[in-house]
Amino acid sequence: MPYLINKDIKNLIKTNSIRTSSSFNKNQIQPASLDLSLSSKCYRIKASFIPNNQPISKIIDELSLVQIDLNKEFLFEKNCIYLCELNESLNLPKKIKGKANPKSTTGRLDIFTRLITEYGTEYDEIDYGYSGKLYLEIIPQSFSIELKKNICLNQIRFFEGSDENIQKKIKISVSIKKGKVSAYRAKKITSSINLNKINHYLKEKYWEEIVPKSDSFIIEKDEFYILRSKESIVVPENNAAELEPFKDSFGNFRVHYAGFFDPGFGLLKGVPAVLELRAYDTPFMIKDGQLVGQLNYYRIEKNSKNIYGKKIKSNYYNQRLKLAKQFK
Repeated sequence: MPYLINKDIKNLIKTNSIRTSSSFNKNQIQPASLDLSLSSKCYRIKASFIPNNQPISKIIDELSLVQIDLNKEFLFEKNCIYLCELNESLNLPKKIKGKANPKSTTGRLDIFTRLITEYGTEYDEIDYGYSGKLYLEIIPQSFSIELKKNICLNQIRFFEGSDENIQKKIKISVSIKKGKVSAYRAKKITSSINLNKINHYLKEKYWEEIVPKSDSFIIEKDEFYILRSKESIVVPENNAAELEPFKDSFGNFRVHYAGFFDPGFGLLKGVPAVLELRAYDTPFMIKDGQLVGQLNYYRIEKNSKNIYGKKIKSNYYNQRLKLAKQFK
């Protein structure tokens, strides 16, 4: 199941298989994915949903509490549910499907997002040959956030064919070091965060540093944590990678957002993956080296001119234990 790379995505745009109600920003086209942007149409809704056999417009009529105009900045309140129509829509060829996931910044800010398609039966999955609008469910979970039209919170990857094509698998574990900052925990009471303000907010007002007294610490129920992997990740130019969280049998917690790694991530020296964790049901003691997921590598066509890193202004190319780009 080959990943399509940036030149293939540009071709889908050229042939109107990917369309926009706005205009494409060149920064939306990543090495092996496309950033999706918010339109001005948004709704606060009563509940999450799966469309199944219903058009989304009918569900909006039933669930909508208020319509929001994102031509102006709007405050999305913590733990409320929103549904936004995206600028992009699709008319995919029969052999091409898609899969969506949150962007790195979205995950690090604990913004829960899910892509929804017309008559869709699964979140974040776009069927072969799908034709129709795209919608994004947005639930800020740790912080209230300010959003405006054209902000990108999630991305879509495209695949042709049906073979899995996994080249290799690497187990991923957490790094916890005695006496050193090993994690950040989101504070409960904070001001809102405007996603357009980069390198703006003092991290001390939003995050608590976790400095363990041993090689472990307890993650508390319903708290949100940022950690890093013990392993340094290198994604070759002819690969893309996806972090697949382990199931519950590996621990009473979950990696909150599945991660996608573009070709070229960590080239040369390698860099750790940043992990977003949340305990559920009960507190859980997490130890240095605790397994949290598996990194699956997929073969793609090599394109040395467009890989993840400083050249294309990637935000997290030299990360260690790095918070979202909005923090100083």
